[in-house]
Amino acid sequence: MTRLLEGFNWTVTKIDLSRITGLPDDTLHVLAGMLVLTIAAFALRRPPWDWRPWLITFVAETVNEIYDLTQVVFPTDEGNIRGSVHDFWLTLLWPTVILLLFPRFVRLDHDDGPLVPVRRLWHTREFKIGFGVAFVAGLIASVHFW
Repeated sequence: MTRLLEGFNWTVTKIDLSRITGLPDDTLHVLAGMLVLTIAAFALRRPPWDWRPWLITFVAETVNEIYDLTQVVFPTDEGNIRGSVHDFWLTLLWPTVILLLFPRFVRLDHDDGPLVPVRRLWHTREFKIGFGVAFVAGLIASVHFW
């Protein structure tokens, strides 16, 4: 296992990921935060708005930024405090919004809450067809303009 990891470099992997996807570093941080939150919620069998998946996302980003600050092999701009705080903020923005706001939406969705008409709408055939058409149209448009 150690031989496998000898040739592995996290900085090179992140640079390659950015090059392959064509996405800037900031976008990758936002997507990584959401991906870690989702995987942690799935692995822990908890909703994403629970504090435990958020804590795993926080720890993962902390480890990533500590690595960025301490690595000296590649001269990148990631080895400064300002860049690390920026990356940290981008990665944890949406997981924190989910942690703070989604429990409120869940409380609104009980049987006699104000979201009951919306929940009924979600289960109608017309809504599902409309949502599917809008999704496919958005997907086609994004591929076309990409």
